[in-house]
Amino acid sequence: MTLRFASERRFSTFLPAEGAPETKPIRRYSEVRRDPLTGRSGRVAHFEGFSLVAPDLSQVVEESRAGCPFCPERILKVTPLLPRAIAPGGRIQRGEAILFPNISPYDRQSVVVSLSREHFLSANQFTAAQLADGLLASIEYFRSLPKVGRGTHSVITWNYMPPAGATQVHAHFQAFSTNRPGWLLEEEVRRSRLFWRRHHHPYWQELADTEEASGERFVAGGRHTRWLTPFVSRSVVSEVLTLFPERAYLEELSSDEVAEFVAGLRVALAAFHEEGVRAFNLAFYGAPSQERTPHFWLHARVSPRIYFSPAIQGSDNTSWQHLLDEPFMVRSPEALAERLRDRFRPLFPLPRPK
Repeated sequence: MTLRFASERRFSTFLPAEGAPETKPIRRYSEVRRDPLTGRSGRVAHFEGFSLVAPDLSQVVEESRAGCPFCPERILKVTPLLPRAIAPGGRIQRGEAILFPNISPYDRQSVVVSLSREHFLSANQFTAAQLADGLLASIEYFRSLPKVGRGTHSVITWNYMPPAGATQVHAHFQAFSTNRPGWLLEEEVRRSRLFWRRHHHPYWQELADTEEASGERFVAGGRHTRWLTPFVSRSVVSEVLTLFPERAYLEELSSDEVAEFVAGLRVALAAFHEEGVRAFNLAFYGAPSQERTPHFWLHARVSPRIYFSPAIQGSDNTSWQHLLDEPFMVRSPEALAERLRDRFRPLFPLPRPK
């Protein structure tokens, strides 16, 4: 094994408050971890007594209905149109999914995909068809774009509900094509190339095989996907990582591969909803166009977002993440993987299909 899952426990000692029945010094630990690919650090910290509490977002949902641009009675009247060379009808429609240009674009090619006719669906209510149609509409959009030079990424993201940065309650993906996808994806690509040159096989293959063998963070594996929790998570309650073996680009995915991903995604979202998570981010990480070596695997992250203190809308994005770029977890990836395995087992029974 060439991967290194480096971690270090750090102990803190302090005295009880005056008048406390216990007078002995109190000892607590935190843990500093290093991502096995990028080397970036993250922490497991201040998890004593933590419990998830579901925030009440019902008022936000109801107040957002009036004037929602993505509801059926408005969406075809107020949303802009794509060039006819990309979509002859001005939009791409598939099932309930409707794809159209983003009026606040992230890059030259930037679109929004409304996922449902319903104004609001909780995370455990999305149907397989709604999620698959949204992804397949996005993939159709990417395939319809003019051919681009080397180094362009196709990206799909989802900010579900305001605690995750959503500006509309009505569920929608954002998709864009860019040669500047952000430092994390760029660093993953760079490090994956280096790993390939040194070891002559993909980092992602070794990650999947190592995690499946150890069992600590491996959740499940299907015919087209592998599911695990990252050693260093960007969510404070840890997140789910999906790998697409031997696929580098979103445009390569077949309807069967999308269907398998959606099936697993629905299991993960239902599990998160059950424990009180009411918001999440999702992103796909694909290779830059015209890569010449199979060093990179397409992957996706589903990252729960919470309020630490729902009563005061206490954000989970603190100065640690926002200014120091140092993620921390109050629930370990190993604990999340253990919680998810039984839920995934009916979908992906062992032994894993080859």
